Amino acid sequence: MNIAIARTGALTPHQRAAVERLVEAVTAHDRVRPLNEAAGFALDGKGHAVHWLAHRGGEVVGYAQCDRSTHQAQLLVHPEHRRQGVGSALMDQVQRVEPQTTWWAFGNLEEARGLAQSKELRLERELLIMERDLATFPPAREPAPEGIEVRPFEESDAQALVEVNADAFTHHPEQGAMTLGDFWIRAGEDWFDPAGLLVAIDDDSGAFLGFHWTKTERLNPERPDEVVGEVYVIAVAPTASGRGIGRALLSAGLAHLADRGVQRVRLYVEASGERVVKMYESARFAVVTRDASYAR
Repeated sequence: MNIAIARTGALTPHQRAAVERLVEAVTAHDRVRPLNEAAGFALDGKGHAVHWLAHRGGEVVGYAQCDRSTHQAQLLVHPEHRRQGVGSALMDQVQRVEPQTTWWAFGNLEEARGLAQSKELRLERELLIMERDLATFPPAREPAPEGIEVRPFEESDAQALVEVNADAFTHHPEQGAMTLGDFWIRAGEDWFDPAGLLVAIDDDSGAFLGFHWTKTERLNPERPDEVVGEVYVIAVAPTASGRGIGRALLSAGLAHLADRGVQRVRLYVEASGERVVKMYESARFAVVTRDASYAR
């Protein structure tokens, strides 16, 4: 049966519902969500995404999304329609519009690796997903370095937080691009808890030196009562590096999650950031899976 592909700059409610059903089917099969947070926002019309929907027999069997500001794309195909040219057709359509696209493969599953190889794409980046058990190994509650206060976020911190985030993630095309508007979009999500956003302030100057943004979610439909914590973002101003602020923020965030009954915490970190990976390993985090980005 032929594949019909439709392109749109904004999803209709009907299209969005069809994509969400497809995401649920893929997540249930692969045990990995095929779209990241930014792509989820784009389904709601937030951001600069273009959408492609692959139809077969009146059903949406594949979906691709490309962020025009970062040229990063994500693609998913219904498990029952894989290895039938759907993913390849979607990728070709996106590449015609955005030739410099990079492609995320969450979990870097066999099908994704095979499609990347068939399109002669190279592995560009690797993102480690690390986890630790807070129940078996309660977090050590380390004091902040001398002269540093770690406290919960206040609304007046927002602009400084965005500026430190940009300085700390100049190498990171997604995280470093967060604007003040992007911050408030995330702060408007149901999961946002100001008490779980810890900031580091210089006692003498009042300068904003860093932050640890934690997050909690229910990730496993089979265990709906399990709340999983996340080290959503840790950033330290480059001018304040080497003072132990990152470790203090990590400790404070893990303690916050433990106090709320969270037993498992995960985080995402660039595989190339060896110093940061070692910091997390020393805090009892271990790699559980990997995401990959492919490009020409």
